[in-house]
Amino acid sequence: MSRIHRTPPKLAEWLIARSIPRSDREPMSADLAELFVHRSAEHGVNAARLWYWSLVLSFPTRLLLNRVSLRSQSSPYTAISKSSTSQSLGAIMSSFWQDVRYALRGFRRAPGFFVVAVVTLALGIGATTSIFSVVNGIVLRPLPFPDPDRLVRLYTTEGSRDRDNHAGANFVDIKTQNESLEHLAGFSTGRYNVAGLDAPRVVRGATVTSDFFSVFGVNAVLGRTLSPDVDLPGGDRALVISFGLWQSQFGGDVAIIGKSLTVDGTQYSVVGVMPNGFSYPGPTQFWAESEFEVPDPPFDLGGDPSLNRGAQYFNAVGRLGETVTLAQAQGEMNGLAERLEEAYPEANANEGLNVVPLHDSIVGDDLRSTLYVLLGAVGFLLLIACSNVANLLLVRASGRDKEIVVRTALGAGRLRILRQLVSESVVLALVGAVVGLFVAVWGTNALLGFAPEGIPRVSEVGADIRVLAFTISVALGTGVLFGFAPATQLFKSDFQTATAVGGSRQTAGKRRSRLRSGLIVAEVAVSLLLLVGAGLTIRTFVELNKVDPGFDPQTTLSARVEIPEARYQTEAEQQEFYREVVDRVSALPGVQSAGGVLSLPINSGIEGDLIFVIEGRPLVPGEETHGGYQLATPDYFSTLGIPVIRGRVFTAADDADAPRVAVINQALADLYWSDDDPIGKRVTWNDPGDDAVWSTIVGIVGDTRHDGLDEPPRPEIFRPYAQVPMPYMTLVVRSPMDMASLTAAVRNTVIDIDPQQPIYEVLSMERVLFDSLGSNRFNMYLLVTFSLTAIVLAGVGLYGVLSFSVAQRSNEIGIRMALGARAGGVVGRVLNEGIRLTIVGLVIGTGAAIGLTRLMSSMIHGVSATDPATFAGGAVLLVAIALAASLIPAHRASKVSPMEVLKVE
Repeated sequence: MSRIHRTPPKLAEWLIARSIPRSDREPMSADLAELFVHRSAEHGVNAARLWYWSLVLSFPTRLLLNRVSLRSQSSPYTAISKSSTSQSLGAIMSSFWQDVRYALRGFRRAPGFFVVAVVTLALGIGATTSIFSVVNGIVLRPLPFPDPDRLVRLYTTEGSRDRDNHAGANFVDIKTQNESLEHLAGFSTGRYNVAGLDAPRVVRGATVTSDFFSVFGVNAVLGRTLSPDVDLPGGDRALVISFGLWQSQFGGDVAIIGKSLTVDGTQYSVVGVMPNGFSYPGPTQFWAESEFEVPDPPFDLGGDPSLNRGAQYFNAVGRLGETVTLAQAQGEMNGLAERLEEAYPEANANEGLNVVPLHDSIVGDDLRSTLYVLLGAVGFLLLIACSNVANLLLVRASGRDKEIVVRTALGAGRLRILRQLVSESVVLALVGAVVGLFVAVWGTNALLGFAPEGIPRVSEVGADIRVLAFTISVALGTGVLFGFAPATQLFKSDFQTATAVGGSRQTAGKRRSRLRSGLIVAEVAVSLLLLVGAGLTIRTFVELNKVDPGFDPQTTLSARVEIPEARYQTEAEQQEFYREVVDRVSALPGVQSAGGVLSLPINSGIEGDLIFVIEGRPLVPGEETHGGYQLATPDYFSTLGIPVIRGRVFTAADDADAPRVAVINQALADLYWSDDDPIGKRVTWNDPGDDAVWSTIVGIVGDTRHDGLDEPPRPEIFRPYAQVPMPYMTLVVRSPMDMASLTAAVRNTVIDIDPQQPIYEVLSMERVLFDSLGSNRFNMYLLVTFSLTAIVLAGVGLYGVLSFSVAQRSNEIGIRMALGARAGGVVGRVLNEGIRLTIVGLVIGTGAAIGLTRLMSSMIHGVSATDPATFAGGAVLLVAIALAASLIPAHRASKVSPMEVLKVE
C-alpha cells in the first residue's frame, strides 16, 4: 500500500497560495491539500507530487484569466462553498488541459514554427538557467554551515589596506577581550611535505587553533575534531584530514584514526575525518593542531608567536553571538583596536580591525559583480529570444483572423479566446523550458569545464529547488511576455477585414506592423549592448597580451620546492640544499641555465612586502620605505631573461661570508631614488643602529609583472639566497627540451638529493602567463558567445519581419511595378526598411550601452568603457547583419510578377 503524505511540497504550496486572493486563500488551499492526500493514497506520493507541481505550472495563469473573465460578477470566490470550490478547480483543470490539447494540435499542423520557437526559447532559457546556476551556487546559496549568517572574517587594517593578516599577540588580546564573538579561531594555510601517504607529496593544508571547527559548528564524520584538552600518546600533535584525502589516499579505511603522518618533519596523529564538502579555507586537505595559542608561523620568529606583535602572518575567522549584529561587532572591534594602539603604539600605529561576513570574504566583490554582469548579459539574450518568438507568433496570428472572427461569431468571448492564445504561449514556453533544462545542464558543465582555477564554491554549483523555481518562473514569465501582446493584436482586426476576399493578402495593419518593428528595434538595441560588452572584453584581452611581463617565458620551466625546517634546521643546511639543486639541474643535458627565486612573477606563491631603511635618510612615522622582498640565486635573472639595466646582479662570490649586497628593480629605483643614483647606496631591514646589518645596492634590473598583467610592476628588492637562505624556492630552468622530459629530469634530480622531497606546481612559464589571463578569457568567451547568438537571432528576426512584410505587400509591389517602378527601387525600399529599423535600434542601444558598460569596470583593462572604436565596430557589424538579412526578402520582392498580381486582383 502506498505511503500517504499529509502535506503537499512546501514550495509548490507557497507558489499556488500566492496566486489565490487573500480572502479565498485558506479554503482553496485546504481543498488542494485534501485532494493531494487523496491522490497520494490512490496513486502514490510521486504521482501526487507531480500532479501538484502541474498545478504550479498551470494554476496561476489559468486562475488569473478566469478572474478576468468573471470580473463582472460580484465576489465570485467569497460565495463558493467547499463543494463548489472543488468543482471550480476541476473546471479550471479541465479547461486547461483542453487548451493544451488544442495548442498541441495547432503546433502539429505547423511543425516548422513549433521547432524554431522551441529551439529559440531553449537557447534563451537554457543559457539563462546555466548562468543562474553558477550565480546561485557561488553567490546566492548560503554557506553549508549552521547559522551561516553569523560567520565572519576578522581582518587587520592599516591605511588603504583593509584585509591584512594578524599578529599573534594582538589576536590573543582580541580573543580574550571581545564579547561579540562566540568563537574566534586563527588559521594559516600553505603547502606541506607529507610523508606516510603512498609517496611523499606536497599537500595543501592549514595549521589552526584548537577551536577552529567550533566556529563552523561542524563535527567529524569519523573520530573527532581538535581539542586542547586531549593529549595524544607519544607526544604527537593532532591532525584532522578531509574526506577527499581520506578516500584518495587511504581508500576510506576506518582504521585511519591513530595513523601517524609526518608533516614538514613533524609527527602528527590522525584524530578525525571531516564531512564530504568541508574544505575551508578551500581547498584544504588537512588541519593540523598548532603548537601555540596561534597558528604555527611559516618561519622561525625566535620564540612563542603568540607573544609577537610584529609578524602578521595568519587569518582569523569567528562566529557572532546569537544576538550580536555585524554593526555591533564592528563597533566593539573599533574600540579594541584603539585600546591596542594606545597600549602598543610602535606595533599597532594606525591599525584597525575589520569585520566582514564570511560569505563576502569568500566570494569577493569583483567575482560577484562579474557574475551579475554575465547574468544580465544572458538576460538580454533571453529578451531577444522572446522578441523573436513574439514576432513568430505575430506572423502566425496574421493567418488566424478568420478563425478568431468565426469563433467569436459562434459565441466565444474575447477573454476566453485570449486565455486560449496565452495558454498556447505558456505551453510553448514550458516545452522550451524542458528542452532548455538539457541545454542548461550541458551549458553549466561547459562553464565549469573552462572556468579559471580559483573560483570559490564551484563544487556547490548545481541544480536545486531555487534553480528549478527560477526555470519555471522564467518559462511562465516568458510565455506570458511573448504571448500576450501578439494575442491582443488579434482583436484589433475587424470582421470585414478578416472576411474580405483576398484577406490573406491584405496589407498588414499599422498596429501589428509597429509591434513587429518595435520588437526588431529592441533586438538590435540589446544586441548592440552585448556586442559592446563582448568587444570591450576582447579589447581587454588583446591589450593584456600586449603587456610586456618583464621576462622571456619561452622554453622555461618553473617548479616549487619547500623543504621542512624539521629536517633542515639551520640556514647553512637550507642554503646547501638549494645550492646543490640549482647546480645539478644546471648541469643536466640540454639545460641552458637554472636559477631560483623566492616568489615567481605572475604566479607568486609567497608574498612579502617589508619595510627597510635607507642609510642617511631620517625615519618619518607613517612614511616608511618598503618594497617587495625577494631572494634570488645568481643565474635567476639571466634564466628568466630579466634585463640588467645598471650595475650587476649576484655572483657566486656573494656568499654567506661576503659583504651583504642587494639588487633592486627599476620601479623601486624610480620610487625612492628618482633624482639620485641608487648604486652604492645601503639599506637595512633592522634598526639602523650601530649593530645594523647593511646591504649595498649593486645593480638595477628590469621590472616584472608580479601581481598580474593588469597590475603595474611592484617595487622589489632582491637579496642573495646564499646570504639569507629560506626553506622556500621556485626553480626556473631554461631548456629547449620538451616540458615533460625536462620535468621528469628536474624531479629525479631533486629526489636524488633528498628522496623525501617532492616538487610541485611544475609549469612552463608560457602556461603561467596563459593561466594568469584565465578570468579575462572566461569573461570574453561567454560574452562573445552571447553576443554572436544575439546577432544571429536578431538577423533571423529581421529576416522574418521583412519576408512577412514582402509577402503581405506582394500585391502592392506588383501594382507599383506594373505602373513603372524599377526592380532596383523595390529592392531599395525593402533594404531601407531593414536599415531604418537597425539604425533606430543602434541609437537606442548606444545610449543604453554608454550607461551600462560602466558596470563592467572590474572586467576591462587598458580600454575605456565608452571606447568609440568598440561602439563603432558593434554598430558596423549589426548594419552588415541587417543588410545580409534584408537582401533575400529584397531580392524576392524584386521578382514579384506584376501580371500575376493583376490577374488575381
